[in-house]
Amino acid sequence: MAVTNDGALLSQMADTLTAIREQMEEHKDVQQNMLVVLNHLLVTSQAQSEMLAEILGAASQDAGPSPIAEALETLAAQVQQMGENQTSLITLVAALPEAVGRQFETSLKDLSTTTATTH
Repeated sequence: MAVTNDGALLSQMADTLTAIREQMEEHKDVQQNMLVVLNHLLVTSQAQSEMLAEILGAASQDAGPSPIAEALETLAAQVQQMGENQTSLITLVAALPEAVGRQFETSLKDLSTTTATTH
């Protein structure tokens, strides 16, 4: 009977060790994914630092036509245009149900006129 219990215990221990190994593999994968993400963050941070250094260099130059100011003005104009386009789109989308309803009513009237004429 001790042999049977030992065999069951060993089997249970083997199952537990297998489960632990699988969990460790999952943790390894998660950690590798985290390293990839952290590496991307580091690369992004380095790129931002380089951009900020360029901006600082440009800002410390003598006054004159500023490419940064020009780029920001262009960007602001584009953002304003996007806002106007979104407002126009919202207005069109808001009017859509009424337009569809009118078209549906017209189609029903045309259909009923055609049906009444043929009968």
